[in-house]
Amino acid sequence: MSYACEVAEILRSANCVKIGKFILSSGGESTIYIDLRSVISHPREFRMLVELCARRIRELDFEVLAGVESSGIPLATALALIMERPMIYVRKEQKTHGMRKLIEGDFMPGMKTLIVDDVATTGSSLEKAVSALRSEDLVVEDAFVVVDREEGAGERLEKLGVRLYSMITLSQLTSLLEVKRGGDARC
Repeated sequence: MSYACEVAEILRSANCVKIGKFILSSGGESTIYIDLRSVISHPREFRMLVELCARRIRELDFEVLAGVESSGIPLATALALIMERPMIYVRKEQKTHGMRKLIEGDFMPGMKTLIVDDVATTGSSLEKAVSALRSEDLVVEDAFVVVDREEGAGERLEKLGVRLYSMITLSQLTSLLEVKRGGDARC
């Protein structure tokens, strides 16, 4: 939890923590929505978040970063640039034209791949990415997200032999931020 307060403050400052009534990609309902798409509109906060993420994942063993479409792509791109590591990305659906790829970018079979996404909920998007990458003979043992909503993603990935790493969990985030009416939050 060493980075949790810093991450919470970055997410608050970049207007990524939304309070209201939301339907999640999993279909579930929540009163808190983590919108990491907002952070790219705040260059200072985005750089700070990427630098923290880079420090966190340096300990992991990987050769290539694999961003998950769509929100994982900007994060993986920024990480690839500052870490000087190659990057690929996994589409939600295979293209129906051109090269008809599901995975974009250059890679070699056997490369150790770190999956990167913004938020993990049930893990279905991450599971699809694992399957796509492994179908191309890439080695996937680890996945990384900024926020783990703790709704089953870790357990789902564990069944696939993949460890889930995060910068912060939703319970840590909510305990660090005093959420006030109107969406104002403070660490």
